[in-house]
Amino acid sequence: MGRCAVREHVLWVLACLLWAGCVGSQAAGSAGGMWAMDGPHEEARRAEVESALDSFWSLSGGQREVGTSLSFTFWAQNGALTLLEYREEKGGGQGRPLEAEPFARHLRPLLTGYLSGSARVVVLTLKREEAGWAVASEATAHGVRPPEAKTQPVNRRILPADTLPRAREVASKLVRLLAVPSHGVTSLQVEVGLEDDRIVGWEHHGFRVVESGGAPRALSEESVERLARVLLPFVQGVGQRTLALELRGEHRAGEPTARLQVLEARTLHPAPPPGEDPDFAAEYRAMHEDILRRWREGVRDGAELLARYSLEEMALWCVGGMLTRGAGLLFESAAPTVKRALTRGGTDAAGWLRTMLRRLPHAERVAFERFWTKVRMEGAEALSSAERQELAALMNRLERLLRKPLSTSEKNELRRVARQHFERLHPRVHEAMGCLGPYEVHHRRPLEYAHVFPTEDVNAAANLKAVMKDVHQRIGSVWTEFRNIRGSPHAEDVDEVAGIIDRHFGRWYDQPHVPGEWTSVLDRAEEAARQELRRSFPMP
Repeated sequence: MGRCAVREHVLWVLACLLWAGCVGSQAAGSAGGMWAMDGPHEEARRAEVESALDSFWSLSGGQREVGTSLSFTFWAQNGALTLLEYREEKGGGQGRPLEAEPFARHLRPLLTGYLSGSARVVVLTLKREEAGWAVASEATAHGVRPPEAKTQPVNRRILPADTLPRAREVASKLVRLLAVPSHGVTSLQVEVGLEDDRIVGWEHHGFRVVESGGAPRALSEESVERLARVLLPFVQGVGQRTLALELRGEHRAGEPTARLQVLEARTLHPAPPPGEDPDFAAEYRAMHEDILRRWREGVRDGAELLARYSLEEMALWCVGGMLTRGAGLLFESAAPTVKRALTRGGTDAAGWLRTMLRRLPHAERVAFERFWTKVRMEGAEALSSAERQELAALMNRLERLLRKPLSTSEKNELRRVARQHFERLHPRVHEAMGCLGPYEVHHRRPLEYAHVFPTEDVNAAANLKAVMKDVHQRIGSVWTEFRNIRGSPHAEDVDEVAGIIDRHFGRWYDQPHVPGEWTSVLDRAEEAARQELRRSFPMP
């Protein structure tokens, strides 16, 4: 929608809103037949609009001072609305009391219109007049999607039962910090930590007396409730984030308590950490949002929640959240090598975990995924003592497996997965080589030495090369001779032999050829590789 179209739409809304109201639970059923479509997605879009209207009313319904301005900045995408910023300016004088349903009825079409079309930033401003609220809005389709913004609508109107009490608890503590002298004005800057639906902490960053006065005056209980209502819509974002608040306390002559004003509440957007893989981060956020959406809509059973995801996806999701939540819990008792492998993050860590989880029995793998999902969705404190012990035992089990050579069945499984992985990464190589005969997926570091590299993924893309069978047989003969020389090699020894093989056989990596056409050349390459091996590792 262009600026001209927006202005025309706003004029239409203003014509309708000579007086205003609010939105409460009673307005939820008044949508009537205005929703052109039906089905789960449309129900979720409707819930997004009604949730936003609830937020508007919770902050505007009790405001009677003419000239008061409330500004809401949203990100709108694919039917989802995410609050990014809230501001308020106080007025003076008293307007008439308002009712909820008329305002909701007239504001609903405006919000609904922003749920279609391209992703955009929407700024909605409510201005208090004597008879009600005037509404102005502006949208721009430019800009980068904030990391906390939803891309999928959530079919939920009611927040978790503990969310409002937690918001009130934090608001009460913040209000107590905002000491206001009689006839004076003070300000307080605060940062509140959020993770998905949870308020996880807060800290203040400066208290200032703007206008001094007499003895301190307490802020009203209504101030606590109001601040809690400001916090609530921000907890409906995605991931770990920080909400910056600028609060103002003011005491007016003749009033028993001081008043609270939220000058600004906005989600901070720090630069991404150095070295972050943007593709990995985007893939993780998309998957996390999908899991969070279903969690918010009431799918609480871990097995049901994870059923649609592959092991590769679950490994990515676990690693993506490892640095932001739960690492201390998972590794507080042991598993230092597991911790080192996972907390480096990125696709390397996800691949490592994917491979390691394949070594766990199915029941243990499902238990790990279920526990980790609970940690990510509800916080580490949600785990019972027994669950903590079981999760720690699983991590210790992984730690022990790291140093244990692969069994025959594990090797066969990892070879099968390696081939699938290679075919997916290199479809053209797979097709070209397969047309000429059977080929093998060669592990540059052999599977039998995987335990020598406990923090490396033996099925990583860099460790996999396609070779025709005649090449693979000769490479195998070099490793057999090395095995006879060094029964228990160090990691450096294995890497040195891998380098020797790369130098003499690398020309045939990922290169198709007709079997038998390179026989004499391959014979010479094999002999040269054996001679270099003997020089590097002479027989004792």
